[in-house]
Amino acid sequence: MAQEPGSQGVPASDDRQIDLFAHPVMLARELETTLGRGRFEEAAGLRRVLSDTYGPSHYTAGLGFLERLGGHVWQGQPGEVLAVWAEVDGHLRDRPHLRARLREGVFRRLLESHRADALVRADPGCLPALAIVLTSGVEATPEAGRRRARELVRDALLAGRALESLDFDEDAALADLLAEDFPPRWLACLGLSRRLWSAPPPDEADIEVMRSPPIEARSDEEAALGFWRCLRVSESADCPEALLHEARRRMKRLRPELHGLYMRRAGGRLP
Repeated sequence: MAQEPGSQGVPASDDRQIDLFAHPVMLARELETTLGRGRFEEAAGLRRVLSDTYGPSHYTAGLGFLERLGGHVWQGQPGEVLAVWAEVDGHLRDRPHLRARLREGVFRRLLESHRADALVRADPGCLPALAIVLTSGVEATPEAGRRRARELVRDALLAGRALESLDFDEDAALADLLAEDFPPRWLACLGLSRRLWSAPPPDEADIEVMRSPPIEARSDEEAALGFWRCLRVSESADCPEALLHEARRRMKRLRPELHGLYMRRAGGRLP
């Protein structure tokens, strides 16, 4: 049928044209996947191919940091990588998707050769980001990753470090705990009562303290550490009954309301 004058027909699809536009999209998706896996050298290569072949675009904009995350930086201490990541992360706050892929890739690669607690020692400020990545299941299942992330939070609290609730909002139970008006070490004790984490088995020093006459705590911090020691003993299935009762008596003297919460808590496994 002939077209009327002035009318415009819909142009037929051109497979070659579709391929032309699909190719950079496919490369960009591959770049993003590679970035999330921590293969920054490959990601940098893909960025160069995209830029050289198709020119600068939104696929390559803001990815200059890939050159800084080349092989040489991974040969040093983890703190060097974390310093680069922290600097770049600060510039990506308005690009949350790219920021998340970078975070995942950096920590996924670091965890291939470093323990999670070693990364926190190298840069305590990385804990919130590391917790997100662990909970995503990069090392094991998401459940196991969440347990490990919470253990790192527990240890930071026991060390007296204050943590912000908003930094852990992807774990609602943990965020609720950190929003409580307690000093860090008491939060560690409260977290055990809420079954967010477990306590390591008591060592000989813990057992010896339970066998000795109680000493009045000289500060609130010392009282919190004493309460935690009692929790370790109380949680141990191997402790003699007499030590178990002594630990719980001391808990009641140190902080009656937390002792009551611990004694009333529901049974069951850690979530």
